[in-house]
Amino acid sequence: MASMQINIGDHISSEAGYIAIPERHRGTMRWARTKAKEIAKTMPSANTYFKTLPDGRSLSDLLSDSSIWVNYHPTMPFFGETNQVSGKEIAISEKSFKIGRWTVLATLIHELAHTDGAPGGTDKRAERALLSCGLGKLSELTTGIDDPKTPFNPNIQG
Repeated sequence: MASMQINIGDHISSEAGYIAIPERHRGTMRWARTKAKEIAKTMPSANTYFKTLPDGRSLSDLLSDSSIWVNYHPTMPFFGETNQVSGKEIAISEKSFKIGRWTVLATLIHELAHTDGAPGGTDKRAERALLSCGLGKLSELTTGIDDPKTPFNPNIQG
C-alpha cells in the first residue's frame, strides 16, 4: 500500500527550509505516521471529520497518498506548516521534536488537515482535527482551557 512520504534525503522540496528529517528524528517521525494510520483504522471519527474538510478526503486517504511529503524545518518558530492550503509539502519543526512524539503526531494530524483544505489564519478546523483523533478533550474546545496532558491546544489557530 502506498504511503505518505517521509523525507529521508530522497526528496528535494520546492519550499525554502524544508529539508530531510535528520536521522535522530526519523524514528519519532515513523512512529507518528504509524500511530496516525492506527488512529485512522480504529477511530471512525477521524476519517469522518477529515471528510468534512473542504477537500473531502479521509485521514486514511491522506496517509496513503504518496505525493504528500513530510519534511523537517530546523528554524521554524512554530510546530509545523503546510506549503499552502491543499498543498503536498509539510514541514515539522525542531520545536515539535523537542517536545516529543505526541506533539509530532499532533502536528502531523494538524498539517494533514491543511493538506485536506482546512484554511489557516483564524480558522481552527486544522487543530480541531486532533479532537476527532482522540488527541484532546471536548472540554478543551468548549471552555477554551488547555489541558497540558493532551496535545490539542484550543488556542492554536491556522
